[in-house]
Amino acid sequence: MRPERKSLPHLDTGSEVHQISVGHKVSTRRVAVAVGVIRFSNPQVKDIIKDHALEKGDVLAVARVAGIMAVKNTSNWIPLAHNNVAVEGCSVDLNLVNPEDEIPTHALQESRQSRGMTQPIGPCGGLRIKVTCESTGKTGVEMEAMCGVVGAALTVVDMCKAVDKEITVGDVKIIGKKGGNSGDWGIFTEG
Repeated sequence: MRPERKSLPHLDTGSEVHQISVGHKVSTRRVAVAVGVIRFSNPQVKDIIKDHALEKGDVLAVARVAGIMAVKNTSNWIPLAHNNVAVEGCSVDLNLVNPEDEIPTHALQESRQSRGMTQPIGPCGGLRIKVTCESTGKTGVEMEAMCGVVGAALTVVDMCKAVDKEITVGDVKIIGKKGGNSGDWGIFTEG
């Protein structure tokens, strides 16, 4: 038996793109968490960041601000995202990871949604990014959390590209959401 096929919400019955109306929805408390990984190809990058040795400045501080700015500008990045989502809280966590370490996942360690985030980061180390967004409204903040991860990650790439030409960004995904019509998902449903 095949699972029920769900329709794409941004397509109308004629398969034309439109923005979904959320006018009928009830405002609820919403939280979304997204993660991503940066892998360095130069073993010196981690120490350069840690020692604030780049001419452009404090990489982690600038990336944190960039992540917050990306969250606030999500509708400028994603054409069908709702405009002016009232993000009431946003945290951008950036953790440098040693080459031999696994990416620390703290409370996410056992989460089935975070599988793959505990694999070794690679021979040159890297950075783990986690963005948590909170809002009370009629639409979720999953896209805001993902834009925050990507904004922070691209800022790290921009600031470090002079010392690491092959730095990569990957494993960007939502690992949990809370609130809304579809309920809690991911890390918010696991014991």
